Amino acid sequence: MNDKVEKEFNVGGNIDTALSGQYELKAANIIKEAWQLTTKNFLSFSPTIVVLIILQIAIFMIALKLQLGDTSILFTLLDGSADSTQIESIIQSVIVANFSYEIISAPLYAGVCLMAMSHATGFKTKTNHIFKGLHFTIPVMLVTLMGLILQGLAGAILPFLSLYISMAFSNSVFLVCEKRMTPMRSLLLSFRAVNKKLLTVAAVYALILVMFFAAALFYGIGFILVLPFFFHVKGIIYRDMFGIRMKVINSGGNGTPPNNNNKQSQVFDA
Repeated sequence: MNDKVEKEFNVGGNIDTALSGQYELKAANIIKEAWQLTTKNFLSFSPTIVVLIILQIAIFMIALKLQLGDTSILFTLLDGSADSTQIESIIQSVIVANFSYEIISAPLYAGVCLMAMSHATGFKTKTNHIFKGLHFTIPVMLVTLMGLILQGLAGAILPFLSLYISMAFSNSVFLVCEKRMTPMRSLLLSFRAVNKKLLTVAAVYALILVMFFAAALFYGIGFILVLPFFFHVKGIIYRDMFGIRMKVINSGGNGTPPNNNNKQSQVFDA
C-alpha cells in the first residue's frame, strides 16, 4: 500500500525576521553562492535568459514601431539629420516603448526569478518554467507598473534615487508569486526589509552594476554570465530575507521513511 506523505517546511528566513532584520545576510556569502549556482545551472539556465532577452527585444520593437510608425526614422539620429522636434518625438517613443516592454514582459521576468529562486533551494529547472510567471500575470504586471512609476518619480528628483527605489523593491515580484501578496503590500514589505540590511544589499547590487558595465564594454558577451548571476543573487537574497515555503511529497507506503525504492519529490508550490 502506497500512501503519500506531504510535509511543508520553510527554507531561509520569514516575514517577521525580514522586517526586524534579525537574520544573517553577508555580501561575500551571497556572491559566492550566486556564482556557484550560476556555474552549476549554466547550461540549463542560460537558454532561458536568451529566450527572455529575445522576447523582451521583440516586445520593445513592436511597441516602438507602434509609436513611430516607421522605425527607420531612428537612423536620422545617427546621421545627424533629425531636427529638434523629431529628436524629442523619438526620445518620447523610446521611453514609452521601454515602459511598455517592461510591463508586458513582467510575467516572463517573474518566471525567470522563480527559476533562480528554485536553484537557491536546490532544485533544477527547465526552460519552459519561464512561463510559470504567467500564473500571476495581473498582479505581477501591477506591481511592476507601480514600481516603475515610483522609480520614475524618484528619478525626477535625483537620478540615483531611482536606483535605490529599484533595489528596495527587488523582492516584490517574489512576494507576489511565492507569498501571494497584493502588489502594494509586496512593495511595502520589500522596501522595509531591504532597508534593514541596506548596506549589505547595496554592496551586492553595486558589484552587479559594475559587472553589467564591464559586460557592456565587451560587446555584451559577458551578459551570458552576468544575467544568470544577477537573478541568482535576487533569489538568494529573497530566500535569506523572507524564506521559501517548500513541500516534500513522499510516496513510500505506510508512512515509512523514504529509501532508494521510494518515490520522493520536492515541489515548489507556485
